[in-house]
Amino acid sequence: MGVSDVRANMTEVIAEVRILGAPVVLTRRDTPQAVLVSVADYEHTKMLRRFADLLKDRDADLHEELLTKAAPKPRVVKRRRKSDDDIL
Repeated sequence: MGVSDVRANMTEVIAEVRILGAPVVLTRRDTPQAVLVSVADYEHTKMLRRFADLLKDRDADLHEELLTKAAPKPRVVKRRRKSDDDIL
């Protein structure tokens, strides 16, 4: 959602995030800038960060292995090559 749209509809956007728990990605010129999340999601994320730090202190190799497995896989978008029929 564009930053300008969020600014114009802040009350509704906050209500949506709070009630539905759905994060809202704030964009500027279609580029993500920040994410608005519920307090519950924020607190959960802080707890996970603390857990990850404790794990790293205890077993750095396991920490790295789990981070690698948990990391999102990059999306590969294949473009369709235009055939001669597509060219006018």
